[in-house]
Amino acid sequence: MNIDKYALKESLSDVAVGLVIALPLSFSILTLCHYYELSVFLTSIAQTILFTIVAIVRKYYMRIIFKRGGKNE
Repeated sequence: MNIDKYALKESLSDVAVGLVIALPLSFSILTLCHYYELSVFLTSIAQTILFTIVAIVRKYYMRIIFKRGGKNE
């Protein structure tokens, strides 16, 4: 099995950045939804929408960063 180390590095970096973003974002969303006394359903919808938007933006910028870096082969 041949592993693409560059792709692995990009994947791990993307997941690490996502993890660092997810915890404070999740806490913030839950705090806001609790403050406005939203139902569990609406809280879930809010989290899904915001996590999706942040994930798309994060992945886009991570891809641009790694694309500029080029493959070191």
